[in-house]
Amino acid sequence: NIIIMTTARRSNTIISTIIFISLCIIAITITRQSTINLRLRNENSEVSARRTITDSSQIIMSSRQQQESVHPRTNNMVGGYSNLGHDKNLLKSEQVVKVTNYALKEHAEKSTSTASVGHSLTISPDEVESGQVTAVVLEAQQQVVAGLNYKLTIALLKDSTCLGALKVTVYDRFGDLRVTKWGDQLTCDDVQDLLTEVIQVEESEEKALDVEEKIEEGMEEVEPNE
Repeated sequence: NIIIMTTARRSNTIISTIIFISLCIIAITITRQSTINLRLRNENSEVSARRTITDSSQIIMSSRQQQESVHPRTNNMVGGYSNLGHDKNLLKSEQVVKVTNYALKEHAEKSTSTASVGHSLTISPDEVESGQVTAVVLEAQQQVVAGLNYKLTIALLKDSTCLGALKVTVYDRFGDLRVTKWGDQLTCDDVQDLLTEVIQVEESEEKALDVEEKIEEGMEEVEPNE
């Protein structure tokens, strides 16, 4: 009986030990799995956060590109005036011509007032409208602000004869033009060199165009041999 009881006690102890060890193993396994799951959750959260940041950056970049496509940036920086005289094509650009014609019409309206009657640069709106009086841009400067400022020196010609010149500043607010300053009025002698240079350039361009037209006409008249 004693032997049987001793053997039973040992068996119970072994079983208890086995159960305890099994419970420990289960607890360790559960703890490890929980740690792994926590790490995976953290990694997934980081990946999601990175994706959100990336998507936000792409949205911002796309928005900026759309804004730039609608309102393209100008090469000129906001600040001082830049000289357009280094490129004769700029002096004849559509915008400069538009601003110049506006200044000419405004001068015609102003010069017909009582205070300006008798002045050497007095011209009438009718002379401008009919094309009898025209303006030639001698100098031009541009400033980028909330829009564009143009400083112009323009010569007034009546039937191709110089009447004089004047300086004027025109503000272009996205197509809305306004004279902000009338500058000095100059004599033909004051601007003779600039006017001569502009006229020579125009004559050279006209001759080049005539030559091109004659060459094209000659090529059209020549028929290929069959």
